Amino acid sequence: MNRKHLIAGAALAFGCWAGVQGGEAPRIVCFGDSLTSCGGEGGRYSDMLQQSLPGYVVVNSGVSGDTLAGGLARIDSAVLKHRPVCVIVGLGANDYWRRKRSLDDLKRDYEAIVSRCHDAGMRVLIISCFGNDRVPDGVRIDFGRPGIPLEHYAAGLAAIERELVRKYSCGYVPDMQCGILPKGRSDLWHDRNHPNAAGNRIVADTLLPELRKLLPPTAE
Repeated sequence: MNRKHLIAGAALAFGCWAGVQGGEAPRIVCFGDSLTSCGGEGGRYSDMLQQSLPGYVVVNSGVSGDTLAGGLARIDSAVLKHRPVCVIVGLGANDYWRRKRSLDDLKRDYEAIVSRCHDAGMRVLIISCFGNDRVPDGVRIDFGRPGIPLEHYAAGLAAIERELVRKYSCGYVPDMQCGILPKGRSDLWHDRNHPNAAGNRIVADTLLPELRKLLPPTAE
């Protein structure tokens, strides 16, 4: 990282700290795709987190259809401008479904997102749908080629996430939807891929213990 980026990161980190010390409610940004934006008015998992964390302002920066490249392109306006103490990163599902880019390309974007947040003084919580997937014995995943099988994408994304968690001391929820399986239940799912408000209540409860570990204890 060059000197310009170090100075900018230090300024953002000071801004996060100064906001908390100055009496502003600290912010949490939920940064992701349709799994972050779905649920309707008051029914997103971010809305449920807001109810559970009244000492914080929870900002929803979810965009339906977003990818890791799209997230990186909008990180300044969607995350950094809010100067949050913590950012929840939930991206990669659309990259998985589309299979248009290699895992190496996805890793570069993923790490750029996490490192920029980390260098700005934010704590990072990575939330996933793939974190429990593993490479089958004897199978070698080609990280350099797009269009590989879906199960290889899932295992590859999980490996990328685990590496980033270790490298940047992130929090991690390997399966944000583990509490609302199987898919398709009309009481918890809007459609086959997106929870409704009741499902998002469970998603929020799944994220909350890991999120609390990253938050300053004085704001609640």
